[in-house]
Amino acid sequence: MIRRAMVVRALIAVCALLVGAAAPAEQLTGMPAPDFVLKSVSGQNVRLSEFRGEVVILSFAATWCGDCRAQLARLSEMQMRYHDAGIELLAVSLDQTAKQAGELTGAAASYPVLHDVGGAVGRLYDVSKVPVVVLVDRAGVVRKVFEGYRRGSETQYLESVQALLRE
Repeated sequence: MIRRAMVVRALIAVCALLVGAAAPAEQLTGMPAPDFVLKSVSGQNVRLSEFRGEVVILSFAATWCGDCRAQLARLSEMQMRYHDAGIELLAVSLDQTAKQAGELTGAAASYPVLHDVGGAVGRLYDVSKVPVVVLVDRAGVVRKVFEGYRRGSETQYLESVQALLRE
């Protein structure tokens, strides 16, 4: 029994070290955005690098996340307002099925909703919880990462996006 308790404690300690060693999404700031290809819910393949020259808002979300839906609604408004200035919004659904991914925004989405089957892109961006917003500049560099969402956060998103548009 004592030996078992020691093994359990050792495993807990190792897990704590691994979790502590995991790079949070913010550590991507200043690094080239990891490129990926995902299928949109409309059936098209979308590659992040195709949007070089645009400011890209990557929104990692899931249908079961109420904050994700609220955040996407605000981001959609921002994207529609600034699309002609060079803003692109890509919603990355971490849902398990394509059907769920399609339900993330409904049929009226004015931006691609991408289904991250198996969560590979979420892991690439070190997304451990949703929602997460990653701002990528025109050169393809991660400039800002926002984890979580609270009403009023859109002011921070807007200020960051406007700064990137001015560059």
